[in-house]
Amino acid sequence: MQLQLSYDPPEDRLLLSLALEERTVGFWLTRRMTALLWQALWQRAGASLDGRVSADAREWLLSLKQEAVRQTQALARVPRMASQAPPILVSTVKFGPDESGGHALELVDALGKGEALKLDDSNLYALIRLLDETAAATEWGLDLWRPRPPQAEASSAPAAFH
Repeated sequence: MQLQLSYDPPEDRLLLSLALEERTVGFWLTRRMTALLWQALWQRAGASLDGRVSADAREWLLSLKQEAVRQTQALARVPRMASQAPPILVSTVKFGPDESGGHALELVDALGKGEALKLDDSNLYALIRLLDETAAATEWGLDLWRPRPPQAEASSAPAAFH
């Protein structure tokens, strides 16, 4: 699966394009749907962690996974993918586990038309990364939750000033 996300200023929406097997499907994401999708993706990311870890450890593990994906996946600027049909205006995000232990994500419009997707961890974190970087260019002012990276231990050496 190839993912592409871009901001369309005249529409004031994000366009998520997915190359699925032999076709390309587009989804319009409004500000509200972007925030909901963001929450859903991080909830799915957290579901793969052991439920017994502390909240701080959970955030640290999520941050490590996100950084690992960031270092292994390259983003490329390519021409906008052409879709066979007009993009679907997403009004509902459904998510949960899929039967193989991955992530099920369904993006549908007000009439129930849409697409059910199966994402592995790599695609899940790639979509999180694309949303994070593209939403920043929208000027929407979204306050998106991010896991806190581990804090460096404070140095016990005294501070020196010159």
